[in-house]
Amino acid sequence: MLGEVERRYRTVLDAPDNDDNLKELQKIGEKIIDLQTSEPAAVIRQKKILMLLEKGYDVSQISQRIGITKRHVQRILKENNLTPKPNFVYKITNKNGTALMFSNTLRSIFNYFGLNSHSSNKQKINELRKNGLYIKTAKDKYCWHDIPNAALYYLDSKWYMKF
Repeated sequence: MLGEVERRYRTVLDAPDNDDNLKELQKIGEKIIDLQTSEPAAVIRQKKILMLLEKGYDVSQISQRIGITKRHVQRILKENNLTPKPNFVYKITNKNGTALMFSNTLRSIFNYFGLNSHSSNKQKINELRKNGLYIKTAKDKYCWHDIPNAALYYLDSKWYMKF
């Protein structure tokens, strides 16, 4: 095609825009440019992993969503000096089911509400229920993306509020 255009018009630059051979050459050129500028699948996958990590998904959830092994996700995190955001075992809700707090220990919840007496955990949970608070546990764990803004979470022996 290129030889045909050059024979007719001496150079591709002199060929008219409506020449069929020139149009075909332009399509081929666009395909080559697309191939050169498109990202490899590995780069796209890594970007997806980092996006899900930023949203607060843990390694297991990321590996399931993308269809790769946990080990592969962990390698990418290590290469980028990143750690997953924390997971939590317990969620404290009000009567309406609104999430208020997240923690990995019942003790931290009881201490927060001043329930550190010598009564059993069951008694303390019942005391919270009387006051309209309910402790729930997840099948797996509550991940960062499960925590709404303005909810409290317990991490490294301190309570924080998510913004």
